[in-house]
Amino acid sequence: MTRKRRFKVREHQLYTVLPKVWKELKRENQIDHPYRFRARRISFYSKLFSPGFLLQRILFSKKVLKISLEDHPPIFILGLWRTGTTHLHYLMARDTRFGYLKNHQAFTFNFSLLSLDRLNKVLSIFVPGKRPQDNVRVTLDDPAEEEQALSTTTTRSSIHSFFFPQNNTYFTRYHLFEGISEQEKDEWKRDYLFLLKNIAYYSKKKTLLLKNPHNTGRVKELLELFPQAKFIFIHRDPYTVFRSTKKLYNRMISSQLLQFFSQAEIEQLILHNNARILHKYLRERALIPEGNLVEIGFNALETAPLETVETIYKVLNLEGLETARPAMETYLDSVKQYKRNTYDPLPQVLLDKIDEEWAFWFEEFGYKKLK
Repeated sequence: MTRKRRFKVREHQLYTVLPKVWKELKRENQIDHPYRFRARRISFYSKLFSPGFLLQRILFSKKVLKISLEDHPPIFILGLWRTGTTHLHYLMARDTRFGYLKNHQAFTFNFSLLSLDRLNKVLSIFVPGKRPQDNVRVTLDDPAEEEQALSTTTTRSSIHSFFFPQNNTYFTRYHLFEGISEQEKDEWKRDYLFLLKNIAYYSKKKTLLLKNPHNTGRVKELLELFPQAKFIFIHRDPYTVFRSTKKLYNRMISSQLLQFFSQAEIEQLILHNNARILHKYLRERALIPEGNLVEIGFNALETAPLETVETIYKVLNLEGLETARPAMETYLDSVKQYKRNTYDPLPQVLLDKIDEEWAFWFEEFGYKKLK
């Protein structure tokens, strides 16, 4: 059983982590015994790829730093995990005017600019054909979340709390920005801006389309970087989000763990962290300039995707939809046979906790409780 779980996802996101970052993560966290083999593999691959890390820094750092994003601020897709952000990202990425991080670039971020085309054949053995948590098709060229790349370049990434779940400070410090100094926040901004400049350099596109649930609680900080950035926020039924996020932990994140994490701890973390993220988003969305934010529901995206995208383009004053429409229609045709996950009924004790801790979520977005 253990062997089967280990290879549900064949790669670990930290295989291409910078050695100095991996050393710091190990200093800050205990690696539990069952995961030490996983940690040794991370150490092996990190050292194996380190010549590529050095070569990219020598050849491209100065070029990347010259990239400016001021005239074409990014578009950020926000939303909690399992709310439909990936589907929306895949759909809007059919507009070829947008640049985005690709899966192979996310995985090999620290040497992705070297244009090693043959490397894609090697990388394909690490990438599952479908995402374990929802059976969505995965290819090396599909859009990816930039937080994965960020986690390989710095310890200042909230995704590290997935790898080390007993250390939730990565989440509180670098998703909510609680308990850190202005200097630390500035260091995070520097790291994140350099990441986006890399994506812009690689994609050769002016406007970046970025999907990252870790950004949902970072509206204030993103506006400090990009005052005219545009935001798309997507929400979904709380019960479905809870069930689906728990499956995400059990099927996907479990393959990334380096510390023990019980089912009870998973459930409490989902309830608590999602509430904190949403509260911060709801407080900070008023900071977004008028016309730069659109909020949509997953149900609308699922039942009327093109109409929903039309609304997004209209509210955000984006051009080029008619040119992109045929490619979007082709993508939608390709996912018509997609079968959504099914879930076992939640026990009443969990339903009661969801109703209580996420009561504001039901009220804010008009979702009905079961009782």
